Amino acid sequence: MLRFRQLLPFFLLLWLVVPGSLRAQTETPAAANKRLFDRTVDELNFRTMETVYDKSFARGKFPASLRTSKARRDFDNFPGRDDLKKLFQNYNGISDRFKSRFGKGRIDLVEFEKQLNTLLVDRNFEFFIRVLPRDERVALIHSLQRVIKQGAAQFNASEDPAPEDLAADGAAVPPADADAPASTSAATEDLQPRPEVAAVPVSDYTPPRSLDVAPRHDWMDYLSLMLSGGSFLLLLYLVTSVLPELRQRLDTLGETEDQPAPRPRRRAALPEDTYEDE
Repeated sequence: MLRFRQLLPFFLLLWLVVPGSLRAQTETPAAANKRLFDRTVDELNFRTMETVYDKSFARGKFPASLRTSKARRDFDNFPGRDDLKKLFQNYNGISDRFKSRFGKGRIDLVEFEKQLNTLLVDRNFEFFIRVLPRDERVALIHSLQRVIKQGAAQFNASEDPAPEDLAADGAAVPPADADAPASTSAATEDLQPRPEVAAVPVSDYTPPRSLDVAPRHDWMDYLSLMLSGGSFLLLLYLVTSVLPELRQRLDTLGETEDQPAPRPRRRAALPEDTYEDE
């Protein structure tokens, strides 16, 4: 009996280690990649919510333990901001749906990175981070891109299909985000902006352009540039030519007024009439 008690910790450790090693051996690379995808999506959503929360509450800090969608769903520390609480809950549910976009159809590295990058250009994501200044939005997107690269570095490509198989399955397998517009449009309507920012209906909401895409100029832009240049040249002409000449004229008139006016000459007295004497 004493020997059995001494061996009890060994059997307990063996019972904990052996099932985990068996699961690691039996887990396929596809299942591991799917789990990696879900974990990366949770990390992207956590960092996004953390940045927006810390910006909205100067004295608050988003807990580091909320790295899963379930933990974020139960978080309700939004003092006096019920609208912000609803915004976070809605975005948490919308962003969690991205997990279903990988694992059906193509499961190679290209599709892995594509679906993760789709989250960064989704209009719900842009609507959620609109309260951040532009510099902070750029910094957040760059940090999320680094998270995606770290997830891609851990991707197991041992079971990737051959290129000819991907070409054959491309037409048969529907895209993973085929049903995204219908679900995201309905979910975006529930997002509530901050009180100081006017709410933008989903039908009238135009997402900002990507930071990596060069702007396109049309004839209105060139016309505005020409008018601005003409206004600048006209202002330069007024400052360098018209104003100095006008000032010179005003100075000349001032000097003329300061000089004393000439006295009128007195006419000589008329000679007295001498007709009576004559």
